[in-house]
Amino acid sequence: MIEVKVIIHGKDRKVGAMVKALAFEIGNKYAVVGAKKEFLANTGYYVFHFDSPQRADEFRDAVATYLPVRLAKCEDSVWLP
Repeated sequence: MIEVKVIIHGKDRKVGAMVKALAFEIGNKYAVVGAKKEFLANTGYYVFHFDSPQRADEFRDAVATYLPVRLAKCEDSVWLP
């Protein structure tokens, strides 16, 4: 399992919703488990889970393509076997 942390500028729920939609589309419903608006409000970021490095890379590329870095940015992925 690969975790990708996405920092959401200003804890903006609408930007968070766009990032969650990308994670769901690229991963699946399990990619967004735990990505609740309350978590974003408390931490300012979401953590998404992908089943392969390729999907994690695709997700990071999609965030970079569709959202300016001032709104959301991905941090390094962590591999969790």
